[in-house]
Amino acid sequence: MDIAGTLRSYDGKRVAPFRSVADAVRDMPDRGIPQLLDLAASDEPALQVGATWVIKRLAERGDAPTGKQVGLAIDLLERVQAPDAVLHLLQTLPYVEIPADRQAGLGRILNRLIGSRRAFIRAWAYNGLGVLAAANPDLRDEVEAFFDAAAERETAAVRARIRHARADWG
Repeated sequence: MDIAGTLRSYDGKRVAPFRSVADAVRDMPDRGIPQLLDLAASDEPALQVGATWVIKRLAERGDAPTGKQVGLAIDLLERVQAPDAVLHLLQTLPYVEIPADRQAGLGRILNRLIGSRRAFIRAWAYNGLGVLAAANPDLRDEVEAFFDAAAERETAAVRARIRHARADWG
């Protein structure tokens, strides 16, 4: 299968090409995650969106990036420009184990993303802070302060995601 070509066939609405790639990579070594991470690093929005959608889908099915791949995915949060690609990467965070040496850098990225004008990116950036706090209890007080401040100014969708993130700690 030509993964890049299939991802490029996305029409902006129907995710059928993404599903076919997810199904095709199921039998590949590492589930094709290294190749998908490379494609997501492309300057092409279609490849960014498609590859990150497939990575998220694989993670949801139990085939999340691991080890060095997690670091590459975190790096992509600063590289990708397509808002949907950023969202997909943020939605993948609950399925991965964040390496201790990447937590501070991820925290800085998430703090920047909670300033996004897009509510869903803000919501999932807050969720990412919750993922960090669940992995590192030393961060919980700081993250709680972010959550408390957000509860007073954020949209209902963002507040709902924050409630889910808090519930995941318990």
